[in-house]
Amino acid sequence: EPHQDRVAPTHAPTDPDRRGVAAGDFEDDASYGLCQVMGYNLRRAHAVQKARFAAVFGPLGIRPVTLSVLGTIYDHAGISQSDLGKRLNIKRANMVPVMVELEGRGLIARRPSARDRRAQVVTLTPSGKRFTVKLLALHDRLEEDLVHSLGLRERDQLLALLKRFRRLAPEPDLADLD
Repeated sequence: EPHQDRVAPTHAPTDPDRRGVAAGDFEDDASYGLCQVMGYNLRRAHAVQKARFAAVFGPLGIRPVTLSVLGTIYDHAGISQSDLGKRLNIKRANMVPVMVELEGRGLIARRPSARDRRAQVVTLTPSGKRFTVKLLALHDRLEEDLVHSLGLRERDQLLALLKRFRRLAPEPDLADLD
């Protein structure tokens, strides 16, 4: 049946992939209206980036959170576990298992702070540093692939917009829109 003859549903499905609609067919079908919805496109873009990340880092047992933690420790040697969590916006309850995982893999070492014995200072082990350097180089290649696909100017525009988006109030003031 031709694309133009499709009847628009009264409501859009929450996840077109679960309904068996091919992603390309869905995005080309303007009658759904979702292709113009910011949140929908952010979610779909996030899914693409998540899959790209997993393809590169999954075989190494690295998730976005572990790369962020290792990279931040690399950039801030001797950072406290608490400051690391604050910097990355990771709650203490979620930070502890990540630290245990990385420590168990021999990538980080924790020790009490000389200034505050209650605080844990986190450093990369020698093998953790070598591994992190490898991971950061892989991540650079992933970013270069994005530049290759989008172009440098578009990549910079997207990054600037995403940074602005991150500063939005989490609770929108819809009263001002009337």
